[in-house]
Amino acid sequence: MNSAPTLTLIGAAKSRGGEWGRDDFDVYENCRVVGRIMRHPQAPKDRPWFWTITARLPQTPEDRGYSVSRSQAMTDFKARWVRPPGANE
Repeated sequence: MNSAPTLTLIGAAKSRGGEWGRDDFDVYENCRVVGRIMRHPQAPKDRPWFWTITARLPQTPEDRGYSVSRSQAMTDFKARWVRPPGANE
């Protein structure tokens, strides 16, 4: 049985409509937005991609972070989505 979630990035302009930067994405799982990944202007220079899980409330500091690339941000997002804060690691 494959328990790994299928997460999909969809550009914010397509997902939300309107005008959004090309480096701004919504993260979907099963047709619902569960987070966001974007290149953030105030991010650390060596980790410009910000990711955040928005579907979990209340949010914790572990539900967001910065990564070196968009693909690494997706990997980091997925790792935290699969193993929420407080889970046995």
